[in-house]
Amino acid sequence: MNLSDITQRFESSLGGTDAFKELYKGAYALMKSDPENAAVYFVLANAAQAFVLQYEDQGISGEFVDRAKAVMAEFNRKALDAVNANPEKRFHMLSEIAYDYEWNTPDF
Repeated sequence: MNLSDITQRFESSLGGTDAFKELYKGAYALMKSDPENAAVYFVLANAAQAFVLQYEDQGISGEFVDRAKAVMAEFNRKALDAVNANPEKRFHMLSEIAYDYEWNTPDF
């Protein structure tokens, strides 16, 4: 399993917290098999896990989930680019994801 597989499954999955749960579990697992990119996986996993922790036991609308999934899919695309980039570019892209998550993603 690699990040591309995990993100493709996420994007093709049905809405809801289960998609986010699979994403964070897969990202955490990748930290063990690809420690060079562990920071990228860690940021993705924490964002996805935050969504699950906040909304797992709540009824949420499909529209809300679709918006959150679109945000997470964008993070995934940046992460895919980052793991294939040189270390300097990887750090820059990881910083973009972290910044966007912290300051531009109020829902989770």
